Amino acid sequence: SVKHHYERFIYRHDGLHAKCPLLSWMYAVWLNIRFCILHLPDREAKLRQKAANESGTMIKYTADELAMRLCSADIVSFDVFDTLIHRPFVSPADLFYIVGEKLGIPDFRRVRMDCERKARKLKQSEGKGTEVTLEDIYKLVSKVTGIAAGQGADIETETELSLCFADSFMLSVWEKVKASGKTVVVTTDMYMPIGFFEQLLKKNGFDGYDRIFVSCENGCSKSDGALYKKIKEIYGNKKYIHIGDTRHSDIRNAKKAGFATVLYPCVNRFAEDYRPHNMSYITGSVYSGLVNARLYCSEKCSPAYEYGYKCGGLLVLGYCGFIYRTAKEKNADKILFFSRDGYILKQIFDSIYKDIPTEYVYWSRSAATKLCADIFPFDYVRRFISHKVNRGITLGEVFDAMELSCEAFSLNPDELLTKANEKRISELIFDNIHVITKAYSKSFDAAEKYLGGIISDSKSIITVDCGWAGSGSIMLDALQSRRYKMNISVTGLLACTNAKDQYDSDYSETYLADGKLIPYCFSSSLNRRYYENHRPSMKHNIYFELLFGAPEPSFRGFSSDGEMKFDTESENSELTLQIHNGEKDFIRDYLKVAKEAPMLMNISGSDAYAPFAAALSDKKYLSGIFRNAVFDETTAGSKTKI
Repeated sequence: SVKHHYERFIYRHDGLHAKCPLLSWMYAVWLNIRFCILHLPDREAKLRQKAANESGTMIKYTADELAMRLCSADIVSFDVFDTLIHRPFVSPADLFYIVGEKLGIPDFRRVRMDCERKARKLKQSEGKGTEVTLEDIYKLVSKVTGIAAGQGADIETETELSLCFADSFMLSVWEKVKASGKTVVVTTDMYMPIGFFEQLLKKNGFDGYDRIFVSCENGCSKSDGALYKKIKEIYGNKKYIHIGDTRHSDIRNAKKAGFATVLYPCVNRFAEDYRPHNMSYITGSVYSGLVNARLYCSEKCSPAYEYGYKCGGLLVLGYCGFIYRTAKEKNADKILFFSRDGYILKQIFDSIYKDIPTEYVYWSRSAATKLCADIFPFDYVRRFISHKVNRGITLGEVFDAMELSCEAFSLNPDELLTKANEKRISELIFDNIHVITKAYSKSFDAAEKYLGGIISDSKSIITVDCGWAGSGSIMLDALQSRRYKMNISVTGLLACTNAKDQYDSDYSETYLADGKLIPYCFSSSLNRRYYENHRPSMKHNIYFELLFGAPEPSFRGFSSDGEMKFDTESENSELTLQIHNGEKDFIRDYLKVAKEAPMLMNISGSDAYAPFAAALSDKKYLSGIFRNAVFDETTAGSKTKI
């Protein structure tokens, strides 16, 4: 808590430590007293995670309106970082994690920050202000790490140039201001040289400026206000306006120098309360940085797209990496993605990992339950009888779903399935299970032909599903080994298992214990806080599954004539496509960062689930997105609104 609060204080109060270090030291002392001596609770940790549709909420004006306002002056000055340019991190210093990994130095983020502070303090002690260059910083870094100063500075420069990207909204504003013929200058407090900014701006489409004013090359800064005076000395008696993200440096000091100002809020400060606070340092920083920039610096997007971008993208990408690593460990020769949850997973997996064959397999709990009726008769009865008791469903509807006839069992099709007749009907099914399986014989043959064409040549396969009990993998394994005698090793992967508040939460415990099922995000022995807080009774399963849906009808099984059966229509198709578009865009953005830092591909299940867990904090947020969505209420395939 001390580290977290202190670093956030320094980040929020631009230049304060250099200008008045006593205040920041006093704050650090108070934090240690508060948490280490008095043990006062961290109020921030108690705050309820916020959830909301965020895109379009920060920028209150259009690009045309902002450009018109800026063009009221003769000289238009733009800040760089968090205004024109963004880093894919929630904090600028998090770039040093990547630099440190490239240099092979542990704790490099802290080392690099300490050396910058010492360099500024040394400069100040020499009476030369507090502005330092990258060279000044790396002279000290070299001293404490042993790396060559030039090598470290070059790697940091290359990494910064590679990872930074343009603010799309501000790029549009820039183009409009430039087209008006106004004189455009770039003004920044930074240790990098002008040459760096020339490359950075050109790479990201910002050209046509008149000059770049960098604090380290002018010996003064926006933070002390003197850099604005330098601009006025050069351009003379003109009207000036400056736009930037920091109230102290970009607004107050610019106003003191006679500039009109526009505050362009820092997206990472603006969106802080909407991001998960329990993610790992590096993955969490990249995730938050990308989401903040996408949602607050571009056009307003649909709630479904936003849900996919901020809740599904990291989850899908992380799960795909987990699938790949597990397949390699198991020497799997094929990966089966079950419909429909495997639809987007297979697309993303195939686009990244090319060396393991994959198949999209039409499979469902309903189909598998019928095919395993005599292997797991208790599950067959539970699925088709017990789950439908007292729900206003007739025996005719129940037996239609099982593709059986009430008349064949001397039952009244108009009789309701209730608690009173549940035992009688269940016993009837158990007593006649072999008669029932005989009725499914053509379905058995069709399934053998279908599955055999996919896996008969395999020795070890991985099955992939969203969740929950893992019955899809369990039943496919039972079919191939017991009914079809294929003798294939089957390992099932699940994003999540059954949660604690389900009555059958331990349904698959033995399979999880012996490794036949492997969870990614949570189980009873993995990330238990998620296992205990995930509530199917509050529709959490449904909201989660909608991140993996497919714009195609559900597979219902093999009919009595051996044909594959599907629903007549696909529910939530448009919604699903919007969610997928958001997920794909996040993955595209994340992979650009991971190209520079491959370690980012190791996304833990805890990190992958965290954005979804944050969204669950507000039922109104999720119900607003899915107010018109439907889901399967019964095995018969009837739909109901969420």
